[in-house]
Amino acid sequence: MFGFLKRKRRTLIGMDIGSHVVKCLRLDLSGERPQVTHFGMADLPPEAIVDGEIMDRELVIQTIREAAQNADLPNEPVASAVAGRAVIVKKIVMDKMSEADAREAIYWEAEQHVPFDIDDITLDFQILQPDIGAGQMELLLVAAKKDMIQSHAELIRDAGFTPLVIDVASFANQNAWEKLRGETPATVSAPRDADAVDGLAPFDDDQPEAAPATPRGAGEFVALLDVGGGVTNVHIVRDGVPYFTRDLPIGTAHFIEEFQKQLGLTYDTASRVARGHTDEADMQLIGDIVRSVGGEIYQGLEPSLSYLKTAGEADGIDRIVLSGGGAHLPGLKDYLAESYGVPAEIADPLGNLDYASDLFGETDPADLSPLLTVCV
Repeated sequence: MFGFLKRKRRTLIGMDIGSHVVKCLRLDLSGERPQVTHFGMADLPPEAIVDGEIMDRELVIQTIREAAQNADLPNEPVASAVAGRAVIVKKIVMDKMSEADAREAIYWEAEQHVPFDIDDITLDFQILQPDIGAGQMELLLVAAKKDMIQSHAELIRDAGFTPLVIDVASFANQNAWEKLRGETPATVSAPRDADAVDGLAPFDDDQPEAAPATPRGAGEFVALLDVGGGVTNVHIVRDGVPYFTRDLPIGTAHFIEEFQKQLGLTYDTASRVARGHTDEADMQLIGDIVRSVGGEIYQGLEPSLSYLKTAGEADGIDRIVLSGGGAHLPGLKDYLAESYGVPAEIADPLGNLDYASDLFGETDPADLSPLLTVCV
């Protein structure tokens, strides 16, 4: 399944099919630093994808083609990701055994943890701790419904591309955070291990070894909040290990709706406000709305933290990182930071990547960057 990691692939197209926007970019690792060579996106009409379900397949395919055309993408393999209720991510404990034996036994074990027929899912796992005592080990189990994965892959194929990787969106978000957070350019541009940038081959072995660095966030419980169009994904990690993942049924669309209702704005103006352009409305009222709707994200986080506390994993989170289309919602970052008394920041996956100055047109890359986290 992961044999492509061992091959000398230097480029790959990332494609993020969101509920409101399709984003795609191409990453090239043949130079001294990773470079974004192509970029394009296209808006999806509201009726195309509703609550994660594809309502108008042809419209989605058309939008993928439009985004690809805007990016002038070459005909190369695509990495994409899935999310939603049909994806299960869970830490489990099972009898200690080799990885080969675990691969045989995992389907029997998964039947106890996955609320779908075992014949209807595809699954994978990662051994987190090979020995936790009492003859047991800890695994991360990931399962997804086959029909959802097949449907996602077929969308990409019917749009004219070849799907090479179908990941889990929350893991893609984590990969961007882990690989690009506060690392020096040398560390990012000269990875030594085969999976240093997921899906892409390492640089030549004769490149100089980068000096080790302690990345920002090491040892912390970090809440990665991807605020999408209709859903906010909560993914809590520590030093590369996921501890909790869940989706909250609230996204940028809910803020936009409240901006329209309470401020009397058009949809287009309310959408601009959601992207942080507040010159067209009352900042005080905008802040009140963001805190009110953002309170639902705060309340949705609480069960995640209660789980960590009950399991004895942590007393709370140490950092919040916002990504997705709602990352620039005015006041949301400060509201969450104040509510939890921890630092909060906006993801910047483009921060350690090179790109031509005109690649993103008139859009400021800093404004666009958090929207591209999963895509990167």
